[in-house]
Amino acid sequence: MIVLKNPYALLVTLPLLVLATVLLHIAYPKLYTKSFAYRHTLVSVAVKRLGAGSRRRRAVSLALKIVIATLISLAAAQPYIVTQQQVYIESKQLSELAFSVRPPLVIILDTSGSMGEGGKIDVAKATIIDFVKKLPQHVDVGFIDFASNIKQAVAPTSNRGEVLWVVSRAVAEGGTMYGYPLKTALNWLKPYREVNASTAVVFVSDGLPADRNEYRALLSEFKSLGIPIYTVFIGYEYEGVEEMKYIATSTGGEAFVAETVDKLAEVLNKALEKASQAIQRVEVSVKATKTVEVYTPLTSIVLVIVSALYLLYRFIAYRFSGVTF
Repeated sequence: MIVLKNPYALLVTLPLLVLATVLLHIAYPKLYTKSFAYRHTLVSVAVKRLGAGSRRRRAVSLALKIVIATLISLAAAQPYIVTQQQVYIESKQLSELAFSVRPPLVIILDTSGSMGEGGKIDVAKATIIDFVKKLPQHVDVGFIDFASNIKQAVAPTSNRGEVLWVVSRAVAEGGTMYGYPLKTALNWLKPYREVNASTAVVFVSDGLPADRNEYRALLSEFKSLGIPIYTVFIGYEYEGVEEMKYIATSTGGEAFVAETVDKLAEVLNKALEKASQAIQRVEVSVKATKTVEVYTPLTSIVLVIVSALYLLYRFIAYRFSGVTF
């Protein structure tokens, strides 16, 4: 955006300079011919034949003079360009904030009716409880269990007792909807990503979602925020395996498959460990920014343009009249 530091200078000088330019342009030929006159019959004939071309040249000359006068007025108004830039803020408070943020891991467990078959939910709960007990204290953990909606949810916390109690109460009943728990986890983890804390999600399910189109719309946001989802599918159904692979690959995570209940504990542990290692590898840092306005003066550029146009005008005048000054 171009702004004038002294707009009144433009309002005052522009009409005066334009008026003076027009008056001098009109008066100059009369003054010149009074001072330098040459009478000859051939001169009169030449003037008549070249008169039309001369009028066009004078019109162009006047337009060029008015442009120069306008630019001089603009330079007097001191124009400048205002741009906005993002700059980083460094402060002791931000350093303390970065130090206090703990990387979070969110575990999402499908507790729909099918999870009650073959003891799948019991193995999953036992594995999660054992993992949470051993998880390093500098990592916060959150937990969601869901079916056709969210049944229980604990946001990332250092209170392991609360998480363990909620996991132990999970029961298998209901349908399967992925969108609700994923949206909740995303809302929890966004603030962590704003201060560059690493985050991850472990998603465990044995069925296909009834809201495929709705939940898939969320995955691009996980990807853009850098929140990977590590998936564990229980079973060997092709569609289920592919659906969980899609979630993992769309977010930068990794997909695991436990074909039977006997393999669930081992596979789920691998997924949990992988996610835990991912968030502990990255150092927590914070970068806050603010928008500042940058001012770039244009006066010198305008004056350079004025000089170039004036030289062009003098060259044209010399070319057609043979008079340099």
